[in-house]
Amino acid sequence: MASVTASGIGSGLDITSIVSQLVNAERAPQENRLASKEALIQARLSAYGSLKSALTTFQSSLSSLKNAETFTKRSATSSDTSVFTATSTDAASAGTYSVQVEQLATKHKIASAAYADSATVVGAGDLTFTQGTESFTVTIADGANSLQEIRDAINSAEDNTGVTANIVTDEDGAHLVFSSTNSGAENAIKVDVVESGATGLNQLAFDPNNASPMTEKAAALDSKIIVDGFTAYSANQKFEGMIEGVTIDVKKAEPGETFSLAVKLDTASVKKSIEGFVSSYNTLITTLNDLTAYDAEANTAGLLQGDSATRSVANKIRQEMGTIVSGLGVELDSLAELGITTGDKGKLEIDSAKLTSVLDTDFANIAGVFSGDNGYATRLDSVIGDITAGGGILDNRTEGLKKQVERIAEQRETLNRRVASIEARYQAQFSALDTLLGQLNSTGTFLTQQLDNLPGSVFKK
Repeated sequence: MASVTASGIGSGLDITSIVSQLVNAERAPQENRLASKEALIQARLSAYGSLKSALTTFQSSLSSLKNAETFTKRSATSSDTSVFTATSTDAASAGTYSVQVEQLATKHKIASAAYADSATVVGAGDLTFTQGTESFTVTIADGANSLQEIRDAINSAEDNTGVTANIVTDEDGAHLVFSSTNSGAENAIKVDVVESGATGLNQLAFDPNNASPMTEKAAALDSKIIVDGFTAYSANQKFEGMIEGVTIDVKKAEPGETFSLAVKLDTASVKKSIEGFVSSYNTLITTLNDLTAYDAEANTAGLLQGDSATRSVANKIRQEMGTIVSGLGVELDSLAELGITTGDKGKLEIDSAKLTSVLDTDFANIAGVFSGDNGYATRLDSVIGDITAGGGILDNRTEGLKKQVERIAEQRETLNRRVASIEARYQAQFSALDTLLGQLNSTGTFLTQQLDNLPGSVFKK
């Protein structure tokens, strides 16, 4: 009797492979279904994320337009920024001014006569430095009164009001140089000397109004400008308040030369904000179109095509964009009046020439179109805030999708437990079969041997 032969021990069957294939056949359909479902949900979550990002970007573009101060800003323009620049606040009145920069503020600098070198001993006593109403005193003691030691004592004085000391060496020798740290006439340096012990310290005295041992190397000057015939001085290079709301920073002096300063409404920054508003809106519309589109030729739909939440968002935005601003009492009450119209696929288009014309001729009324209580920026900011807020329409939809992902994870765990049970059952059944077939093979072999041993039996090859 022929026996069953295979790679198995008892039955010859590859039980491990058979069980694995049967289990995979049980698992695959449901696993593929769950994977496909989760992939679609994750893709839709990503789509909602893209939509929320586009909404947030658009909302950011509204920040300047909903702020009334954006429309009260002034720009100050210099005819030559190498001579002076200017900035302005909304307190500035529009106008053109003539500006002359006669001189720039300088720092006071005085120098001593020449000494042999920095180690030369000068003298002992008190040095009192005065700048305006402030002063400080440095005591120079015998044995610590060389040029170098006097320099270090001045620079390290804790109550130093703004004087630095240096040693400059030229062909005549070493000079002790005192400089004011701040510019302007009020920071001119006066040095009084009271000698004690070794004499010679009086060579470092200086009085701006009298002949002195020290020499003035740079005068302490204020900046000087003339605006429309009026003169002003400043200890530094900045003039504030000469023209209300305007700050002038002088860069270089051009005595006798006249330049212009134009203060006007800052239409350029407002135009830039409006252009940013249109650009961000078009980006939002492109995102909405892509997510809800249907390609008839490819028979494919956007991830949010037919989605009620996305349709609701699009309708809310378009409704606000298509509603004129009520309560202004002027003709300028819509985007169309600014040269902004709806074009292909719902995107906005700007007639730049018309927008510029309105900015130049009717600037005062533009603020109401955007930043008023019913202005576009105000309304849209409120609508988008509601849409993107926690508990809003997008938040509710994404939370629902996340819960579906969680349920899929639970279904996978259930599937794993069921498949493990099936695998255990198959393993037991095929092990039993393996044992049975092994017994049958053993019995068959025994019977064959017994038949071969019977008298008169013939064995045929």
